[in-house]
Amino acid sequence: MKSFTKKKIHKSLLLLFGLTLLSAGCSNSSNSSGNNESASSPASDEAAAADFSYPMAGNAELTFMNEKLGGTPERLPIDDEYEKRTGIKIKQLGGTPMTDQKFSLMLASGELPDIFLNTWLQYPGGPDKAVEQGYILKLNDLMDKYAPNLKRTLEEHPEIDKMIKTDDGTYYAFPFIRSEAGRVYGGPIIRKDWLDELKLTVPETIDEWHTVLTAFKEKKKASAPVTFRTMFLGERTGGFAGAFGVMGNFYVNDGKVVYGYLEPGYKDYLKTMAQWYKEGLIDKDFASIDAATVDKKMTSNESGATIGWQFYIESYNSAVQETDKNASFVAAPYPAAAKGQTPEFGQLDNAYAGTSSAAISATTKNPEAAMRWLDYAYTPEGSLLNTFGIEGTTYTMENGKAKYTDLVVNNPEGLGSDQVMLKYSHGTNFPMIQQDNDLPAKFAQTSEAIDIWKKTNHESHLLPPITPTAEESDEMSSIMNDINALVKETELKIILGTEPVETYDKYDQQRKDMGIERALEIQQAAYERYMKR
Repeated sequence: MKSFTKKKIHKSLLLLFGLTLLSAGCSNSSNSSGNNESASSPASDEAAAADFSYPMAGNAELTFMNEKLGGTPERLPIDDEYEKRTGIKIKQLGGTPMTDQKFSLMLASGELPDIFLNTWLQYPGGPDKAVEQGYILKLNDLMDKYAPNLKRTLEEHPEIDKMIKTDDGTYYAFPFIRSEAGRVYGGPIIRKDWLDELKLTVPETIDEWHTVLTAFKEKKKASAPVTFRTMFLGERTGGFAGAFGVMGNFYVNDGKVVYGYLEPGYKDYLKTMAQWYKEGLIDKDFASIDAATVDKKMTSNESGATIGWQFYIESYNSAVQETDKNASFVAAPYPAAAKGQTPEFGQLDNAYAGTSSAAISATTKNPEAAMRWLDYAYTPEGSLLNTFGIEGTTYTMENGKAKYTDLVVNNPEGLGSDQVMLKYSHGTNFPMIQQDNDLPAKFAQTSEAIDIWKKTNHESHLLPPITPTAEESDEMSSIMNDINALVKETELKIILGTEPVETYDKYDQQRKDMGIERALEIQQAAYERYMKR
């Protein structure tokens, strides 16, 4: 079998990548257990690197669990290709979706997969605690021996390196790093053909949104002019709250960490949402509906607007145009307070948001194989595979550039390009450095959405992936568990009209009594430590 990391890479192919991912490897190729405490010098590790090449010898087998994965995982072509190239067989574990409670029970059982994804930044006590408790391995020494590609990537990109370690320098997981273009992927979506019919333009301000939704209700007879799930109220995205200069959760204002729910503008936002709900502009069922119900309402003329992810646009257009060729969903900008202003918040992730971080179990019998399998994603060949799929199947190389085949561009089964690539690549939510794949979209509106949604001031407010100490994290969890529950309860009561907006001040004081100011102190201290890394 060919040695993929030693394969000569044409210079023009390297230009394909936004990151300089050089091929390398280290240690021997045997299927050893890899004693983490074995003595070795950096020089000996580097010397051994020249002796390693993929596929790894020894027929290693590992178990892998995705975060919150439900059901029996489908074996996909990308899985077979990874096994062939790395020489490492992966058994993916499924079952019921992994709730926080089930995750805790799994840890307590001691029956852990070799590799498992989680948002370790949200682990009680933080990633340092997970290492200290003996659930996952500290990867520093293992990276020196078995992950030269990730190590080199971090050396060449210190801004990424800063994100994926704790304050004391502990590396705890292989990260999923978003590309610059991939950091924005959600926002308002609206029925453009309805706007054209009503001679209205795409709304840009909160007042224009009120006008449009009123017209959808009165003239299009939409039973739920705008629908969305509660996750879009103002926590996952700025939603409509951005027009009031606020967003839920923690963020930064001029170097100071603030909690959006305490800011004066949040009360004004809730007052407006309560009024819209009373007027019948917001889906009366929004507090309890799931994603499938939102999709149904958006494609059956019950709703004309929502807040969601980019791929919703293509999905909705495909559905509605089967019966109405003129129907069209487009992205709308995040609303501003007034015409010409830029909203403070939209949707924006850090390059490393903590999600899809692959840690290695402290109980694994083969840490070397786990490291090798994960490190493959950071080689040029692995990055090309994760981005463009399998050469000859989903793409061919022409003049040093990847060109998609008809399987992707003109799929014989009518599948969208993103649906095809889900089988043959790892575009997102996999431990890797994401590359821009320039996938052809079935609808131009899908491609245009990102440029529309990214026009906010969100970057200046983004809290980086800070890591409070284990003690601080425990204290944060103790404080915020109750406060988060109170916040969600308060929001719904005010919007649904079961309590007047004036009671918000009472809850504001209650959050302070519950310790929000101490939580802010912890966040501020962690933020300042991060900035000094």
